[in-house]
Amino acid sequence: MNIHDFLNSIEKQSVNTQFVDKLAEIYGAELIEYVAKLLSTSSEGIFFESDDILRILSHKEILNASEELSVDFTGLQLIPIFDSGDNDYIVFDIEKSNWCKFNIVDSVQFKQKSLLSEFFRN
Repeated sequence: MNIHDFLNSIEKQSVNTQFVDKLAEIYGAELIEYVAKLLSTSSEGIFFESDDILRILSHKEILNASEELSVDFTGLQLIPIFDSGDNDYIVFDIEKSNWCKFNIVDSVQFKQKSLLSEFFRN
């Protein structure tokens, strides 16, 4: 599957309320519908056909990201969703309601985008 086909399928996705409610409880915030649907697409994670490394994280990886990656994602109000290689993750910023990349080694946010699809334009 390529990322463009995946992104086009999100609106048709039903919400996995059990997982989304658990995340909302952890982060102390309700998730916007698009993010809830995106996070409901696969509990196991997906590798995408891409020139670079691109993988959506599994539910377990998302729930345990702060511990496994040694970053306080909850405190930063960032939900890591995609591993894009080189210690970079595409995250959803709950407070700003936008997307950005986050480097887990340098703890730096960069490439702020209002739409997730902006990361994957040809």
